[in-house]
Amino acid sequence: MTNKDLQLLEEIVNTDIPNLIPKFMNEAFNNGTREIEHPLDCTVTEKLKEISSKMRDEDDDYRIFCFADDIKDIWKLVIQKSIKCLRYFDTREPYIEYPSKHPVAYGVEELSDYFDKYISFESMLYGGGKYYRDHVIHVFRVWLLGLQCLLDDDGKYLKKIEIQRDIEINCFEKISIWSMIALTHDLGYPLEKAQGIIDRTKDMMKCFISNPTVSMDLSFNGIQTNMNDFVVRFISSKMIEVNNKCPKEECDEIERRYVARIQPKYYNKFQKSLERYNHGILSAIILYKLLRYFLESDFNINEDYQFGQEEARQFYIHREILRAVASHTCRDIYHLDMLSFSFLLIVVDDAQEWGRKRISELYVNKDSSYEFCSIVPSFDVHESQHRDETIKIHSFKAKEKFSFKNESDLRDTFLSLYKQCRGYKEIFRDGQDTIRRNFNFEKQCDISFENTKSVNYVVQLIISYDDRPRFTITVSGDTPRALNKFGVKYFEEIFKPYMVEKLESSSKEYSNTYEIIDQSE
Repeated sequence: MTNKDLQLLEEIVNTDIPNLIPKFMNEAFNNGTREIEHPLDCTVTEKLKEISSKMRDEDDDYRIFCFADDIKDIWKLVIQKSIKCLRYFDTREPYIEYPSKHPVAYGVEELSDYFDKYISFESMLYGGGKYYRDHVIHVFRVWLLGLQCLLDDDGKYLKKIEIQRDIEINCFEKISIWSMIALTHDLGYPLEKAQGIIDRTKDMMKCFISNPTVSMDLSFNGIQTNMNDFVVRFISSKMIEVNNKCPKEECDEIERRYVARIQPKYYNKFQKSLERYNHGILSAIILYKLLRYFLESDFNINEDYQFGQEEARQFYIHREILRAVASHTCRDIYHLDMLSFSFLLIVVDDAQEWGRKRISELYVNKDSSYEFCSIVPSFDVHESQHRDETIKIHSFKAKEKFSFKNESDLRDTFLSLYKQCRGYKEIFRDGQDTIRRNFNFEKQCDISFENTKSVNYVVQLIISYDDRPRFTITVSGDTPRALNKFGVKYFEEIFKPYMVEKLESSSKEYSNTYEIIDQSE
């Protein structure tokens, strides 16, 4: 079995990036004579090659942790190059017209210092929660896994993904946007968990102090609150085109103008997320405050403040990065579009499970094994007709495998997968405009149990654009007798208080399928 990290690294470094870029881009920018810094340029790919050259197929999932210092350097370098690339293609900046000028990524040093403190603090976080897992190597893996999705099949996903209808962004910009999102989406995690550490400290002090007082306060106030609110307003807004009146013969020459307007539902949901100290919105605020790239974003909701076309385009690029980061922990927001970076972050972040040790696994050997198999996006699978609108339906499938030695782990995993299923059902729930949802989502987990090798399980979650979500478990065996134990009563004991319904059985293949139903939904 090929080491998953090695597989991802090799796929990324062997991708011919220039061939994914439309030819018109090279012709438009100095006839391709100028080398553009971007997150997958030769400098970055050489560093990725150095890591992959030191890994072997037979390495376990924890081999990548030996390169933590190298990955930290790559983290900083990729963010620098992402900002430089995005600034380069901003036509308001001078870099295209004056080749001797080069963009600078101001604030990355400060962000890198924060990341260093994050790394130092992570050892404390392992003690801050029973289920805490690595978040440093994790963001690097999320970045690689997302790049694999975007670049696969000649970059089909990369070409299709967008930030806003009618807003054009090139492939360099898309890779930069994804790099910023993936590598920074968990920056606020220590701040979210710090309150739990404070509470645990206070609880421990009760053993020898009757009413301990811990003075640290994580709340915001004053200017901090005002600035945080500005960030929330920024990521909760959209552009509306202004209908400026002009003579018919001059309309084609007048630049389209826009005004910014707050979307109240996004605003209230992100405010609630900030109130709860969810690390997504905290990460977005950290990015905005530390990187000058975001501090120089144009945003004004005054009636008389109008944006030009490039200003509106840049607004959406800045907003997309911050909104995707903020929304990945905000379950009040539901998702309609598979061709968005917000969707990609959520599914890739969730899929990255391999090699993430919990504190309970640091000192004992696991009685289970996990293998990440694949995530496969497919496009234009079929079409749906809504009134006068034809909607192209895409699909996203994730697959993984588990193997267990004891029944307790097996039962816990069934429950864990159902909890995960409920999270997906919440963010992909039905709501206003979801009749225009353009994807089907499917997750499949193949499970084997060593004590009953004759029995295997397939757990499947399917969320369809035109049907209710389903969570099913198919039990299959070599003989009918092997299935006797695993009936409705067996799963009712595991999934109390949810209802278990037997859907179908196959005497030929000796399999039974059960659906777990939450009657409150």
